[in-house]
Amino acid sequence: MILVPAIDILGGKAVRLKKGDYDQVTVYNEDAVAQARAFEAAGAERVHIVDLDGARDGAPTNMELIKRMVAELSCEVEVGGGIRTMDAIQRYVDAGVRRVVLGSALVKDRAFAEEAAAKYGSVIVAGVDAKDGIVATEGWLDTADGVPAEELIADMQAMGIQHLVYTDIARDGMQTGLDAEAYAAMARKFPGMKITASGGLATLDDLRNLAATGAPIDGAITGRAIYEGVFTVEEGIALIKELEQGDENAD
Repeated sequence: MILVPAIDILGGKAVRLKKGDYDQVTVYNEDAVAQARAFEAAGAERVHIVDLDGARDGAPTNMELIKRMVAELSCEVEVGGGIRTMDAIQRYVDAGVRRVVLGSALVKDRAFAEEAAAKYGSVIVAGVDAKDGIVATEGWLDTADGVPAEELIADMQAMGIQHLVYTDIARDGMQTGLDAEAYAAMARKFPGMKITASGGLATLDDLRNLAATGAPIDGAITGRAIYEGVFTVEEGIALIKELEQGDENAD
């Protein structure tokens, strides 16, 4: 498991939303590129970037800014938000993005999702954002399709998508704690799917709880907790290494 710091971009700034609400925005850095550099300097192996304008508007609004970020980083970059065309995926891949997250398109355009999975393979990540187990789309503004999250995950796995970022909207940005057992259950239900937990990671105890489940969790995304100084990226990475070392010693 790795710690994955998140940068949500709105109006070119690094922000966080509460429960995906665009009316509850906190700006943490006016310079999103500088924020990305800071995360890499702290030891992040992967940075999770969300184009919130793009997610809401249905097109990659901040692509040029994100391309600048990627050009300045050597760590793995994961990008989502408004990616609805093969051209958008290709432009991100050409820019050096290693993982492209498809969200609303998984529900709205299955043919596109299948084409993307077939052409780009492990580059494609299923970004499933859910509220009360129902998938939310259009930047978390729409749950009208009523698609159960687990049904969508099963479909994505069947078409060959191997990576999943699952966000619990009710917990995201609230620092209420991450539901470790829910992610462990998901990992058991979908063996082979590399799952990144997102939404609510509030303290180092959340990382301990994830590790304690013994489930093969690929990563844990954190945003507000590190922006507000609850713990640092360095502390999170160090704890994960400590926990993994403890598991190896136990074996």
